[in-house]
Amino acid sequence: MNAGDGKDSHNMMESAYLKIKNMIFQQHIVPGQKLIYRELAKLLNMSSTPVQFALGRLEQEGFVERIPNIGYYVKKINLQEIEDLFDLRLILELYAVEMAIKNQTPEDIDLLEKYLQDHKNYDIPIYDRKKLILDAAFHSQIAGLSGNLEIVKQLRRIFEHTYLRSPVELIPPGRIPVAASEHEQILQMIRERDVVRAKQYLEKHIREAKEARRAMLAALPSMNLSAASM
Repeated sequence: MNAGDGKDSHNMMESAYLKIKNMIFQQHIVPGQKLIYRELAKLLNMSSTPVQFALGRLEQEGFVERIPNIGYYVKKINLQEIEDLFDLRLILELYAVEMAIKNQTPEDIDLLEKYLQDHKNYDIPIYDRKKLILDAAFHSQIAGLSGNLEIVKQLRRIFEHTYLRSPVELIPPGRIPVAASEHEQILQMIRERDVVRAKQYLEKHIREAKEARRAMLAALPSMNLSAASM
């Protein structure tokens, strides 16, 4: 195998990983659904090898689970996982916002304002994935100002699991204007370099977001999340 073949193989594996991950995020395959790699390979128009690699990687990241002698399934998110991820998010973001306030420049504030407006201007009656991605972008930008890339990477993982693995339309719609207002408060405190109040507003925001996910999970039993095969 020459170097070009190795690069092509890596690209196919990465492509399979991203496509299957996006299928999970878009609810084209749902929690509890069995994943048959030969059928996925046919759907993605590629061989089974990159699909098997992708499923193994998604298992390591917690998006799918493998049951020995049975196969892979899209992993369901549960209340304990939500609790753990939001608790970790709180720790990371409280540190990040303090560092962001120390590091921020007028240009940084302008960029945060843009992210806030993008989130606010996408005006919808119920949550969808685009709304949550815009929400995550605002928080990720604050984390980026901390200068700690590991925090940014960990928050990206947390957002993927808490924002994109579940039926987001079940998040209470009343959360939309509340979250927008909380974002404005957080940005104002960053602008004023008020670390104490920025942390207070951010902690309230994250705890209320966690409660919204609790409400979402409470509604899940009524959803038709059958373990159909793919």
